[in-house]
Amino acid sequence: MNKATALLWVAVILWGVAIAPTKWALESFSPLLLMFFRLLFSGILFAPYVLRKRKLKGMSIPWLRLFILSFTGVAGYFMLTSSGISLTSGTHASIIDASLPLFIILFAALYLKEKVTYMQWIGLAIGIFGVLLISLPMQNAGTLEMNGSSFIGDMLILASTWLFAFYTIQMKRPQAEAKLPSEAFTALTLSLGAIIVFPFALVEVFVYGWPEHITAKSWWSLCFLVIGPSIMAYRCWNKALEKVSGATSGFYMNMLPLISILASIVLLQEQMTVRILIGGAFVLLGVGIAEKASRSQQKEALCNLTGE
Repeated sequence: MNKATALLWVAVILWGVAIAPTKWALESFSPLLLMFFRLLFSGILFAPYVLRKRKLKGMSIPWLRLFILSFTGVAGYFMLTSSGISLTSGTHASIIDASLPLFIILFAALYLKEKVTYMQWIGLAIGIFGVLLISLPMQNAGTLEMNGSSFIGDMLILASTWLFAFYTIQMKRPQAEAKLPSEAFTALTLSLGAIIVFPFALVEVFVYGWPEHITAKSWWSLCFLVIGPSIMAYRCWNKALEKVSGATSGFYMNMLPLISILASIVLLQEQMTVRILIGGAFVLLGVGIAEKASRSQQKEALCNLTGE
């Protein structure tokens, strides 16, 4: 295993196991307050590295563009994800998150006017069916709660997936932020994310009050979320992308939901029901069909470009 591959694995594993410590931290912290602390401490710890390397010296910083990217890819995404995880199970969140590539294809068609093949539409339909199969309440349930999950929580996770897909579409058409080093971009978006989340967290504390008792387990979980998925994972991922292709990194991202599901079962003792298995299989099948069609489309475009 070379260094780049090892870095990819570290990043994906750290992101994959993040749902469990998020659940543990939410035992003491409210969702938005947790995200504020996570982004604030991440930005603070990341900033000295950037300043020491003088990454921003003499550079023009596109603050408005960074604010928009931070809202869609960091603050808004994390707020919806944290609120959703507080209401639904880790397995549900993991499978719904796996539908991200499908919505990227959909938004690329709507906003970038990219061509979508019929196989991609089929993959999108299959994946959405899988998400609905998992999320929609059963008729005999009599309540929104299902196996420790909630329909509202699932919808918040789905909304976070849409928001991150929109962020990804924005990144497909880079602007002034492309001139920033990856470390500086990460530090600035994390810090701006904390600023965006702050008023929402303040309102949450005003309405529900400050946590009465914060356990050591919750503090350690917050520390892990700051150091692991927020700092180490991004550093490893960005470093690995300097050496590997987008297709290779895509393979590891496809492993993320499987790692998340396994971590939820092992660390949170969640049960894998038949409904979750079937719905998850539809989601992963839909993603597989859509991504295979995308690769074929890219290969055909490359052949036409080179005249082969």
